[in-house]
Amino acid sequence: MTDTTRQDFLDLNLFRGLGEDPVYHPPVLADRPRDWPLDRWAEAPRDLGFSDFARYQWRGLRMLKDPDTQAAYHDLMAELRPRTVIELGVYSGGSLVWFRDMAELMGFDCQVLGIDRDLSRCQIPESEMKNISLREADCSDLATFEQLRDLPHPLVFIDDAHANTFNILRWSVDHLLHEGDYFIIEDMIPYWYRYSPKLLTEYLAAFAGELSMDMVYANASSQLERGVLRRSAPKA
Repeated sequence: MTDTTRQDFLDLNLFRGLGEDPVYHPPVLADRPRDWPLDRWAEAPRDLGFSDFARYQWRGLRMLKDPDTQAAYHDLMAELRPRTVIELGVYSGGSLVWFRDMAELMGFDCQVLGIDRDLSRCQIPESEMKNISLREADCSDLATFEQLRDLPHPLVFIDDAHANTFNILRWSVDHLLHEGDYFIIEDMIPYWYRYSPKLLTEYLAAFAGELSMDMVYANASSQLERGVLRRSAPKA
């Protein structure tokens, strides 16, 4: 891919999400008691004994963002004070409620929009939908993203669906992002760099002059590693 105006990027990702029950369940220690006797304190295992990632939740909803990632988003929210947060990939919806609550606690108006082609796994109760909306869109069909035009700015667009990412990024740069807005690719940059380093480098270079990597947040957590991109030029 030598023509940087090309918009048809191959999908680097084959990852399709965790696929398990999106409802939050407290972790269970199957191989040890939860209450460890203090007279055997020195013998206690140091590892957690369960999937650390599965225990993250917000107000009883599964939240697939680790504490370091939550802290980075907290600081970005406080700095940018976005009027719109879009998350592509809803799952149980825990992070949508978290973003809404963070904005309310910080005292600014923010609409949180969750996008997925299958919203059936979302567990947000109707009573918690204030300032949250859900919309269907298909990552393979960019026409379904036309509904995102004219949203309030500043804006943060989080790709947590990991499908057709660079074509969605191209659409966002051309039609959505204003100067200072963010497009954040969660989780996948290290994997893509490991398995498709030349293509990843080439794809990112196609956005030189339009996007830059925000080094304050780009390495703040493993989930955000080198994936926090900011619109560095005005929208054409």
